Amino acid sequence: MKKLFALLLALCLVLSMGVSAMAEASDYGEVVIEDGEHTLTFTEMPKGILLCYSGEVLMKLGLEEYIVGTSANNKGRVSPLEGVAEKFEGIPEIERSHENAVASGADLIIGEISAFKEDRWGTFEMLEEKGIHAYALNGTVVENETMDSVYQDIENMGKIFKVEDRAAALIEETKAQIAAIQAQVGEVDEAAKVKAFVMDSVSGNEVYTTSAGLESDLIELAGGVNVTKGMADSRWFTTSVETIVTANPDVMIFNDYGNPDMLAESMAFINDNEALADVPAVANQNYIVIPLAWAMHDLSAVVACQTFAEAFYPEAFADQPAA
Repeated sequence: MKKLFALLLALCLVLSMGVSAMAEASDYGEVVIEDGEHTLTFTEMPKGILLCYSGEVLMKLGLEEYIVGTSANNKGRVSPLEGVAEKFEGIPEIERSHENAVASGADLIIGEISAFKEDRWGTFEMLEEKGIHAYALNGTVVENETMDSVYQDIENMGKIFKVEDRAAALIEETKAQIAAIQAQVGEVDEAAKVKAFVMDSVSGNEVYTTSAGLESDLIELAGGVNVTKGMADSRWFTTSVETIVTANPDVMIFNDYGNPDMLAESMAFINDNEALADVPAVANQNYIVIPLAWAMHDLSAVVACQTFAEAFYPEAFADQPAA
């Protein structure tokens, strides 16, 4: 009788766990996310995330427990945001390939749309065939990326992982941070706005800079003017030194790819070019250097915006205590 009772008890426990799991699955319902040209439909909570971008949003939403791997050299590991870098400890780095994506055990991959190609993590179709959802960051599927794209990613992650309240709070917190920067700078007369040129990289006698996108938006949110805004149909484009001379920027923003030689090459190109000697940014050595990752689809954008504002209008921040 004792054995029979124990067997019945074990059976009840198994049935109870099964019913509980079914209840959890049915409680999830259906979550539909419009992601550019793709529609993602979730009928259960993702069990594992392969993180192919900095991932600060996920860390701030407390979703690190779902991350089974991250792309090699993920910049989130050196995030300037409090508490983010620490959450990457122990998360394995995975070399980019479709085979590794499948082997990771992830059922959701998050990254730029360019990550979802056959010779990278795999196309949307290749991944879907293996039961893996592929979420392309909003900033990479819309016509022009702004801070609204970051907010949209936060909202979408909140829906997928049923943490809508946390997501709403994070959006409001981030908007408040941007608003505080703008309030500090104050109303700047259009004619008095600082003019900035983004020096992304150099190739031969040509420079690569931005016409639109998140970095351009951050410059404007900080009270400045991106002097190359709208100069090309694409967000980034190649141009000549003459463009810099004509634009006559007050500030030069250098994007740091994490390669000291590359950054030194860009600075030398600007400093050693006689045609630029009288450009205010160069004559005054008014340079800003930011890690490129700070202007790439995530919450570090707030730090970039703050950095720009303080450099554009240092007098507005003169009374602030040193960090």
